[in-house]
Amino acid sequence: MQTTTKILIYLAVWKRPEITELCFHGIKRLQTHPDFSIQALAVISEPEMIPLCEKYGIAWTMHKNEPLGEKKNAGLQMAKDFEFDYLMEIGSDDLILNELLDDYKKYLGKDFFGISDAAYINSETGECRRLISKSTYGAGRMISRQAIEKANWVLWTDKLNRGLDNNSVFALQRKGFNYYKVSPMDFPGVIDVKSNENLWKFNYFLGVEYDINEVLKRISEEGKEILSGFYVEG
Repeated sequence: MQTTTKILIYLAVWKRPEITELCFHGIKRLQTHPDFSIQALAVISEPEMIPLCEKYGIAWTMHKNEPLGEKKNAGLQMAKDFEFDYLMEIGSDDLILNELLDDYKKYLGKDFFGISDAAYINSETGECRRLISKSTYGAGRMISRQAIEKANWVLWTDKLNRGLDNNSVFALQRKGFNYYKVSPMDFPGVIDVKSNENLWKFNYFLGVEYDINEVLKRISEEGKEILSGFYVEG
């Protein structure tokens, strides 16, 4: 009998409550996937985020926002209490499509894998670009529990505020776990919604123009309303 793969979605949250709610809608959508059992854990730094987490059934723990590496490591300690096969890391401005989970099925068994293909949306204008990168992306990547345990539940350098994705790749490599890059699908499986609060803001010179309607038709009606409301109202 095939067993259900258990995923713990893990994210750090800071400001941008409207976009965070869009992210939480996306998690709610993923939780309906028949082949995966999905829970979510957020490490937050603002008491104002607690009601939003509780509204969507997102487990949470509180830690100061900076340095970000310390915050993410601190939140990861709570993950020990969850039963999961893989931790999926996302940002609080990311949407993961159900189709990406379907694609991930053929990579289950690898300890560390993820995408190099994402769509970026300017939340203020609705402009959208797609970037297939030569580097690794943090959003949507999967890390086995075994790999995290071998890393002693510390994936990032505490003092860092930037460069955390590559930093954790190196940390896992030192423990013998190399990153496996998933081949791009016909459409990006990760959507990154940019705002002025982002460390890395929307860049008109990266990637190629992409039709936002290709994104909208693959997310929930509630998510679609929230996302389109940003730039229609703006």
